[in-house]
Amino acid sequence: MVRIAILLSAYNRKDRTLACLESCQAQIESMKPDRNHEFSIYLTEDACTDGTPEAVSERFPSVHIIHGTGHLFWNRGMCAAWSMAAEEDPDFYLWINDDIVLKDGAFAVMLEISAALGNKAVVVGTAEGSHGELTYGGRTRKGRMIPPDATIPVGCDIFNGNLVLVPRYVYRRLGTMDPVYSHGFGDYDYGVRAWKAGIDSVIAPGILAVCDRNRGLPQWRDASYSLKERYRFLMQPKGRPFREQFIYDLRSEGCIRAVAHFITLNLRVLFPLRRQG
Repeated sequence: MVRIAILLSAYNRKDRTLACLESCQAQIESMKPDRNHEFSIYLTEDACTDGTPEAVSERFPSVHIIHGTGHLFWNRGMCAAWSMAAEEDPDFYLWINDDIVLKDGAFAVMLEISAALGNKAVVVGTAEGSHGELTYGGRTRKGRMIPPDATIPVGCDIFNGNLVLVPRYVYRRLGTMDPVYSHGFGDYDYGVRAWKAGIDSVIAPGILAVCDRNRGLPQWRDASYSLKERYRFLMQPKGRPFREQFIYDLRSEGCIRAVAHFITLNLRVLFPLRRQG
């Protein structure tokens, strides 16, 4: 029996979280006939105020819910879910962002690719937006999105954490995402740590999910806010906190890049953009 732990982190988007879980459940049901896979779901709710944990418990009573403090955000919420799941030592950990909807056969494709690679590589699923544009998946070291091939896996350097399969072998080498990061960076950082450890990261064939990109001008770059407000937005977990950005840049590109990026971030705050229209 192959055991897979599904990991999610959620905060105040109940309808999307429920839709994502419905999508996961459909995948699980489709794989039941082979009687070879056992799934468990671990969801961190970071002190939601919109009834998310209650709704999840009612609709999906088998989901293991971890209650956060309201200060975990995405990365640390995922770490909390992962730590609980690891107590059962499953064969795989499957990261899923709670706003994606999976396409038919997504789990099966990722597990098949993993098996073909000896269950020793990170397998990344690609998502498209509602208008068909690529939104999340595997990327180059510079952050450029890499389109998936239709039939074979394609290598990548870093990846978005929206749909990622991590075998036990990789977890035992790398552990969880690094809780030094609060919201962002943890997924990209995991890719960096993988290639430094000589672990392959590959993009599974085809488009496996639908997930729209979060768009809009970041508040820390928005000229309609004061300089003080822009710096405050920058330092929030969903901004670009200097310490977290510096740690990631140092690990991925080295000291010179980290210092250069620190300077350019300040310049972008000092010389903001104006919203169009």
